[in-house]
Amino acid sequence: ISESTKIYDRTGTVALYDVHGEEKRTVIPLNDIPEITQKAVIVTEDDRFYDHIGIDFAGIFRSLAKNILNRRIEQGGSTITQQLIRSAILTPEKTLSRKIKEVILSLEIEAKYSKEEILGFYLNQIPFGSNIYGIEAASEAFFGKSAKALSLSDSAILAALPKAPTYFSPWGTHTDKLIERRNFILKRLLDKKLVTPEQYQTALGEKPFFFPPKNSIRAPHFVFEVREELETRFGKEAVEEGGLRVTTSIDMKLQDLGEDVVAEGAAKNEKRWRG
Repeated sequence: ISESTKIYDRTGTVALYDVHGEEKRTVIPLNDIPEITQKAVIVTEDDRFYDHIGIDFAGIFRSLAKNILNRRIEQGGSTITQQLIRSAILTPEKTLSRKIKEVILSLEIEAKYSKEEILGFYLNQIPFGSNIYGIEAASEAFFGKSAKALSLSDSAILAALPKAPTYFSPWGTHTDKLIERRNFILKRLLDKKLVTPEQYQTALGEKPFFFPPKNSIRAPHFVFEVREELETRFGKEAVEEGGLRVTTSIDMKLQDLGEDVVAEGAAKNEKRWRG
């Protein structure tokens, strides 16, 4: 039976966050996802998506060479179809037998469904951090709007997340790295002539506003740093289902006091500035 991980302050009595694997997802048709969002995901995850049969053999050979060099099985050369199979059907273990199953199932999926159907499945399935799954839930959580209304900059940000959802989380401490990755994706779209130079410059200059998490996360920047460290040490599955009890260094009484003092000081400064 899976059990959520609970993160506490230094006293061990104030709960900061309850990490669990329950998926928040709203399935939407591909037609409701902007074309530029689709393109941003494809150039980031699998720019030969419309050319292969579910397997990128060049990517596999590169991965195989790396595995031989490192003397261990690692992920690599994965297509969108393979990532869909891995996320929706198979376990995340890195073994040769699981990789073979992944290849076989990817070929079967490609034979049965169109590229548009597979892309739709993928965009509704992939994780975006916390317990947010699928493009619609991610758009609503981070930007407070439906996926239909995603801008070019928004699309590049969401395309950046699946690689490392906790590290790049808009609610975490690496938002500068998230923007760097957004800019990298925007440049790829420009280089492939999928956006105009004007669209690229506009998106590049856009400063995103991220909605705060709606669930009860206290000290979210600190919590996501802790979660990232836990996933690095114990793995994502253990953190979401292992029932860990984590006592951290933060003192929430002092944290709340500090936030109140800063808010009060900011309000006074604003009042003086306005005269």
